[in-house]
Order: sequence, then structure tokens, then C-alpha cells
Amino acid sequence: MYWKIKKLSILLFFVLFFNQYLYCEYFYQRMQIAPLNRLTIYFSDIPKVYNSYLNSEKTIISLVIENVNSKLIMDSVISDGIIKKVELKKYSNHIEINIYLKSPRGYTVSPLEFSRALMVEVFDWNSLTQNEDNYRMGQLSLSHNLSVARNYFKFAFEENLANAGYFLGYLYLKSNLPENAKEIFLKAENLGCNIPDIFAALAQTYYLLNDKLSYEKYKSKYLAEQKLTSFNFIEIKPELKDSILKEPLEIFLTEKRQVEVDSTQVKDTSQTTKPIIIKEVPNENYKEKYSILEKIFIFLVASIIMVALILVTLYFKWKKEKNLLEIKKKFESELIKQKSAAIPNKIAAKIYKKTEEFTKPSVEEPTPNQAYINPDIKTLAEQIIDSKRAEKQQEANEEENPQQKQSRYPPRVEIAMQIQKEQAELFKKKIDKLETSSIPTNHEKLEELARNLGINKTSLLARKNIEAIEKNKDLYKDLFEKFFHKKND
Repeated sequence: MYWKIKKLSILLFFVLFFNQYLYCEYFYQRMQIAPLNRLTIYFSDIPKVYNSYLNSEKTIISLVIENVNSKLIMDSVISDGIIKKVELKKYSNHIEINIYLKSPRGYTVSPLEFSRALMVEVFDWNSLTQNEDNYRMGQLSLSHNLSVARNYFKFAFEENLANAGYFLGYLYLKSNLPENAKEIFLKAENLGCNIPDIFAALAQTYYLLNDKLSYEKYKSKYLAEQKLTSFNFIEIKPELKDSILKEPLEIFLTEKRQVEVDSTQVKDTSQTTKPIIIKEVPNENYKEKYSILEKIFIFLVASIIMVALILVTLYFKWKKEKNLLEIKKKFESELIKQKSAAIPNKIAAKIYKKTEEFTKPSVEEPTPNQAYINPDIKTLAEQIIDSKRAEKQQEANEEENPQQKQSRYPPRVEIAMQIQKEQAELFKKKIDKLETSSIPTNHEKLEELARNLGINKTSLLARKNIEAIEKNKDLYKDLFEKFFHKKND
């Protein structure tokens, strides 16, 4: 249970503090200024929801991309061209890119599906030619009306605008018209199209046409240009064919005939082409997804949940440690009881031997190096000593009062044993009274003395007497010298 709560707490922590990773669909990768009037922003997948704004001075372009996250909190690039600097800021569930320009300019934002990027191009409306104007109008129409966009790109490409050929061929390829797309892509490549996605588009076009050799050729070109190891084909949607090829009811283009007629007339510089106004919304008007109060409320709720989970986790941890401590104490107490109840015999013998020394009159004081005796072991030793003393006292009492001791033998045997004991004591007294000077040297007198003392080699008593004489070393030595000395003489 404890580990489950701990894992749940960790999971909730990551969900609360990194929820932007859960709700964001794409990740920002990098951005690049090339050529000088173009900013290309690369993502893990092509963004679907984005908005752009131009400030009133037309020198700052703000691009807000929803549901995109970034591993970098901030990022920036600098250039010496019309685009001075680009700054990226990361927010909870979106990123904001500010493009700073040296002078007022217009701009377009176009998706590049093969590169999974957004292409921002800046230009001067007042210096646009007719085919460039058609190209910019085609880019602006990509997100609104594909048929109108196709016609703008068609007119611009007829005037040999290379980049317009890429977008025109892209629309044909998207609607499953690879033959038309191949013709346009090849012409755009020859005209010098500088959009890298044209190589990927040609690779997919040749793949659909089963031209593997050309497919590998343009695939290698694209991967080398973008410094990649692989790329994905775009999704083909045949249902777009009718909508893309449909002729629009109204197209605000100057037809080729009218351009030829107007070219013969003197150009009135006062009647310059009116620039197309892109939606100008101050950057500060952009609203966050959540208000400050909502964010504070979410943070408080998340904090309360986290604190509650931490407290519950700590409680279960404390309870577990308490149970383990109780088990440990119980085990230690039981172990002490078992040790005190079962002391090995060898240790008990050593203790008994050591404690016997305490019963002697002269007791030496323990030295500092002497081993420490456990109080329980000392108590046991005292009990053993008391028991031995009691046994000795009981034996002494029995010797003083032999009549109180119950006999284990029949009466006749007991009388015989008593007589034998008295004789042994009498013999012992005779031996003790015998002096060395009174021992005769004559062999016959020695035999007579032996008979008087009851020394007979054939009897058990004689053997015991001999053993008693052998134990008296001084007497044994004198007898040995006198007996064998005389014999030798």
C-alpha cells in the first residue's frame, strides 16, 4: 500500500508540474534565417493553429503558435538583413515568436509540410511587381481558399517566379496529380526555386510514378540540404482535386492582356499599388488561455493535493517503521531470555572453576585486564557454589550422625564393612607410629614385623598395605635401602 501511494504521488507530481507536455501536440526544434528576408521555424510536426500580428509601426511581427512546447524557455537568432533579430518565448501551452525588422514591411506565413515548418517571408508592398503580388496573394489564400491560391500561383508561375512553382506543384501533388506536379516541379527547379521542400516533393512525385532512380536522387538532395537522415511523405488527399481545380468566381488579378495594354501607357507614379493590409492586432491584446486567478486557483488545488499525498505517505512510512521497531524489541527480549536459559556447559564449567576461587580465604582483587562477568552469569555461579556447600555440609552431618543415614546394605555386610574400616584405621595408626630407626635389618625380624602389620602379598589387605607404604616415600626409601643393602652384603 505504501509503495502504491508513493508511485501515485510521483506520477501526480509530474502531471501537475509538467502538464504542458501532456497537452502540447508539437515541439519546437529550431529556427533559421535564410535568405535574409525569410525565417523558417522547424517543429516536430506541422502546427495547425497559429496566429500572426503586426504592430502599428509595422516593424515587429508576432507569431503565436498554440499547442506547441519547447525545451528552451527562450531562444533567439540575429541577422544583418531586413530581419534584425528573432526572439522566442515559451509559455504554458504555446510559444510566441517576435520578429524585429529594420524598416516597415509586410509579411506572409506559409506552411512547409515536408519540412514540418512555418516559413515567414517579409517584403516591401510598394516595390512588388505584378507576379510577386500574385505570389504573395497566393500565400495569403492558402489557409482560406485553395482554388484561389492555385490561380494566384498559376499566374505568378507563368511569369517565371520559381517559388510560386513549388506551391502550385504542391497543390497538384496533394490532390493526387503527380504528372502535373512533376512538370511544374522540374520547371521550378530549373528556374532556381530556393525552397528546400521542392526536392522532397520531387522525390515523392517520382515514387508515385514508380521511378525509383529519380526518387533516390531527389531524396538524397533533400536530406543533404536539410542535414537529415530521413523524411516523411505528405498525406495525399484525392478529394481535394475538385476543389483545387475549380475555377473561382472572382479573382482579383490583373490579366495578361490588361498588363500589355497598360505597359504602352505612361505609368502614373501617384497611382501606386495599394498594399494589402494584413490583420494588425497589437501584441498586448493576445489573451492567455487561463487568467491569473484561474492559474492561482489551479496552483492552490494542486498544492493541497500534493501536501495531502505527502502527509499520507509519511504516515504510512512512520507506521511501518514503528511496527518494525516493536518487532525488533520483541526479538531482542526473547533472545536475551533464551541466552540466559541455555548457557553452554563449557562456559558454566569455566564459571564454576572461577567462582571456586572466591570461596578460598585469600581472594585476589580483580585486575583491570580481567574479563567482565555478566550479572546473570554471576548469580548462576553463586547458586552452584551454594549447592556444593550444601552437599558438603550434608556429607559432614552424615559422618557425624551415621545412625541417621539409611544403610543401603544388609546388617551383616554393614557390620563386616565397619570392622574392616576399624582395622584399616588401626593399621594406619600403626604405620604412622612406625619410625625408621625401629625397622629391623634382620630378614626374619622383617618378616615378623610384616606379619604383625598384616602385610601379606597373597591378601587384598596386604596389597592395600603395600600401596600405603609406597605412598609414604620416606619410609619406602628407608626400607628399600636397608633390605636390599643387607642382601647385597
